[in-house]
Amino acid sequence: MFNLTRENLKTKTDAQLRDLFAQALRHQTEASCRTAFNSTTCVIRMIGNELAQRNVAPR
Repeated sequence: MFNLTRENLKTKTDAQLRDLFAQALRHQTEASCRTAFNSTTCVIRMIGNELAQRNVAPR
């Protein structure tokens, strides 16, 4: 689904991060197993942390 790192997120624009955040939320609701749900939760947290460091709301 996603192959993101903290360093990779720093290169993204605010708009790209918000879009990734929204995509991750959609995938989380469609997760078919606990492992996929947990992986998506980790991605959401990473993206949310990067947005918070930039003082940008995820919307």
